[in-house]
Amino acid sequence: MSSNKIVLVTGSNKGIGYGIIEALLKKKSNFRIILTSRNEQLGIKSFNQLSEKYPHSKNNFFYHQLDITSESSISNLIEWIKKELGKVDYLVNNAGLGTLGNHHDLNIHTAVLNVNVFGTINFTENMLKNEMINKKGKIILVGSMMGNLNYLTSQKLKNDFKKAKSYQELLNLTEAFKISFKNKTTDKDGWCINTYSVSKMVVNTYARVLSLRKEIEDNDISVYAAHPGWVKTDMTGPEAPLTIEQGTVNEIFLLELPEGINKKYQGKYFDNCKVSSFC
Repeated sequence: MSSNKIVLVTGSNKGIGYGIIEALLKKKSNFRIILTSRNEQLGIKSFNQLSEKYPHSKNNFFYHQLDITSESSISNLIEWIKKELGKVDYLVNNAGLGTLGNHHDLNIHTAVLNVNVFGTINFTENMLKNEMINKKGKIILVGSMMGNLNYLTSQKLKNDFKKAKSYQELLNLTEAFKISFKNKTTDKDGWCINTYSVSKMVVNTYARVLSLRKEIEDNDISVYAAHPGWVKTDMTGPEAPLTIEQGTVNEIFLLELPEGINKKYQGKYFDNCKVSSFC
């Protein structure tokens, strides 16, 4: 990664997002890093902890509140970036929620989709609409192997994901899942009951869909989805086998790939630093 590149990580006051930022700070390079969090108090606490641990980062480390489900929060962040930094180079869409086994809870179902799907896509689209990502930049979506399309029992749904060419098609699929979940017909309709899994099917696919966009190609922006592995976090629980540090390897690998679109990698899903499949 070149020096002075600006990296924005969503949902980075804890877990994998925090780990990604710490891994970058350890490198003692000139990256300019933005830590964001929905909860400002918790975000500032994490920012202060990392600032004290890595004092060399003093002039290259920033905090700003960001709730990707809030239009006003997104607008505030974008205006701050314009004023203070101009644009960002690398956007890591890490913010997310899990179901923690509560697969039939409608409130949890709604919250997970609002963050993982609608929030992630809306925030990314706002960044692109406002031209907030520099040429030869990168968009990394933290996906998951839990988003494997084989969890679907409907071949039509699998094909709909595979053939999708716009984010609106992905939003339409998400709305269809919401209706099926609310009507308790997920099994009959061929969906997976696990909302987290479906949300990551959308995220994994969104990387490919984004890579088809003209403005992405025109600005030579690389787009990837990355599976961090099953990592011990508040969201996944203590049984997960990987440490947070181990869960950042794939994302750091993608951040450090040469800039510019590599057609072999563009829009692809990565696991263990290699192109993989989620279907």
